[in-house]
Amino acid sequence: MRGTLVLNGNIEADADFVERARPFLLDSRHEDPRVAASRKTLLVTAGWLDDEYREGHVKEALYAIGIDGRGDNVQNLALYHRYSEFLASRPHLADAWVEREAWSSEARTLYLEKNSFYIAGLRRSLQRLREFLPEGSLASLLENQVTFGDGRGRLADYLSHNIRESMGLLLSNDDQMVALLHDLDDQFLIRTGLYHDPEWNALRSELSQRLLSSNSVFMFGGNLAAMHRCLNFFRLRPSLLEALRRGTSFYTVSAGSLVCCERIIVYNDFESEREFQLYDRGFGLVRELQLFPHCMDRIQTDDSDNLTYLSQRFRHRVCVGLNQESFLRVEFSPRLRATSLGTRDGVYVFDRQGRKNRLDAGQELLLSPSSL
Repeated sequence: MRGTLVLNGNIEADADFVERARPFLLDSRHEDPRVAASRKTLLVTAGWLDDEYREGHVKEALYAIGIDGRGDNVQNLALYHRYSEFLASRPHLADAWVEREAWSSEARTLYLEKNSFYIAGLRRSLQRLREFLPEGSLASLLENQVTFGDGRGRLADYLSHNIRESMGLLLSNDDQMVALLHDLDDQFLIRTGLYHDPEWNALRSELSQRLLSSNSVFMFGGNLAAMHRCLNFFRLRPSLLEALRRGTSFYTVSAGSLVCCERIIVYNDFESEREFQLYDRGFGLVRELQLFPHCMDRIQTDDSDNLTYLSQRFRHRVCVGLNQESFLRVEFSPRLRATSLGTRDGVYVFDRQGRKNRLDAGQELLLSPSSL
């Protein structure tokens, strides 16, 4: 992978991101000399829905730092409008897609109900265990580092086992949800013959080519569901990964950062239980990390048990929190490395021991196999 990513949590003004990324935007790693020389920039604003084309302030910021604005050198992918217009022209396909979305929504509801049951049991067991072990940590319990020697030991061991079992059930439910959403996607393709629709293929080819011919791609925030739905409908994951391989640099904010992960984890309010939940599969641009935008707004970062739960629940990746002024640059060549860039805030890494580690500008995140 020649390309890079600069990931942000939830910067307040989109145009400010351009200024922060200026040194990288004026550089290039793209393998195509023409793309590198043009510094062609593509904006993905599907999360803005009907306001998708209200990107003038971003274009002006790009021109101000020296990006050539002539012709189509700075353009909007127009993904949301292309998606909406295509479905409007194919009523039967649109009906099948609405049905597919309804089944996915129902799957998420069932998944959340199941998770709510497991989480409630985990919390009850942990609360009762505190009566026997006030000073114990969730990390030590999950890793079997606690032994009990008094008369209450049997019951404490039982509760500790319940906690580990509940965590295992949550992890299994996440995996089942990923498989179910994948099956619903495949079923839609088989039923509709989408891959053989000439207009869809032409649109997908055009969108892919615009991604592949860009030196820089901005993926902004907004409505996560819309951003994911549009990228997924046109099956753009292979094009995103190929663009990264060729040397395209991606600059992402909030929802745009979330979809870069292998799995999209969102903060969900469900029956008064505020929990992180799996939303869907992401597009895998940065498979080593599990990103949490709006970090300080949504995570109790001073609760070590909460951080242990988070890093254990999504243990296949390194859990990273990003704020408004957090910027993390991920490079793949000549070696995989992730470096904090923000001078006004850091990047926050949560480990299985419940520790919160802040990485300030210039500090590198360890991405060794042992950290996954």
